[in-house]
Amino acid sequence: MSIKEIGFAFFAALSLSVLLTPLARRVALKYGFVDKPDRRKRHLMTTPLLGGMAIYLAFGIAVLAGLLFLNGDSSMISIGWKPLCIMVIIGAGLMSIVGLVDDILGLSPAIKLILHTIAAVLVGFIFITKGALLSVFLTGSSFAWLTAPLTVIWLVGITNSVNLLDHADGLSAGTCAIAAIFFSILNILSGNLSIAFISAALAGATIGFFFFNYNPASIFMGDCGSNMLGFMLGMIAVLGVYTSEGSIREIAIFTPIFILALPLIDTAFVLKYRWKIRKPIFNADRNHLAHRLMRLGLTHNQSVTVLLVVAALMGTLALLLPTLEPYQAVLLFIHALGLVGLFSFFINRAETRETGE
Repeated sequence: MSIKEIGFAFFAALSLSVLLTPLARRVALKYGFVDKPDRRKRHLMTTPLLGGMAIYLAFGIAVLAGLLFLNGDSSMISIGWKPLCIMVIIGAGLMSIVGLVDDILGLSPAIKLILHTIAAVLVGFIFITKGALLSVFLTGSSFAWLTAPLTVIWLVGITNSVNLLDHADGLSAGTCAIAAIFFSILNILSGNLSIAFISAALAGATIGFFFFNYNPASIFMGDCGSNMLGFMLGMIAVLGVYTSEGSIREIAIFTPIFILALPLIDTAFVLKYRWKIRKPIFNADRNHLAHRLMRLGLTHNQSVTVLLVVAALMGTLALLLPTLEPYQAVLLFIHALGLVGLFSFFINRAETRETGE
């Protein structure tokens, strides 16, 4: 596999997404798969769903083409090229179906969490038996048995973080596209070209959809899209190789955290706020990062742009990690946490002054 073929995956998925998204919009309008405005949503018009299915099909077709016509190099990970592609297509498909059922029937948060876990376990079975685990330095220790449940928890956690991030036009799609681009670049640099190919296909499919989802959105991805994107980013994070030596230890453990910082930070902010006001953590509200920036006077597009810049800056920090010594990576991580803390402080302070509470 070469960089040229990785570029093919990106542009093929991008082109397919641009073609399929308007088609998905027409199908959604024809059959009534729409999201209607209510008191907690900003959009004022009924908006078609099924954007997530367009993303999945564009991504899945690009990966399927890679499976059929390319000889992928999976020597840096424990899963061969063909099993990897099959696992990706099936795993993304399962999550898309779970999300689509939720978009149509409106499942309760508890049922969604159960279905996410089942899907993660089903796909994770191949994941885990092939040795692709989120080891977090547990390999060879007496706590090595924790790697399997930690992998499932990670996959479910990232899936739900991306789902929570889908609260403003273009935000989730833009963030996932940025994350997939950085994952692809880092895996190219480390020589892990099979995962770079998967990441590039995901980036292309998401960017193609982003053109139609940016404010004012003509179509939403729905849980079908956010579930699939979150799950795939979680899988890529575990399978990625972030050092030139191919060792996912020490410095490398911070890389996915930086790349996926925005959905993780948003989830932490929301859960902290709901816990503070003693509100059930699964209840939807308008206290996500974009909502809070808008309450401070930023427009919708300004809020989304600020957050996408944050996502890009955190991804840029991830690019620096392979060049650092372990202690430098720890210091950089502490520095990033400090910046997040300051960001949180100033938002809370500004909201307090605005509301007088």
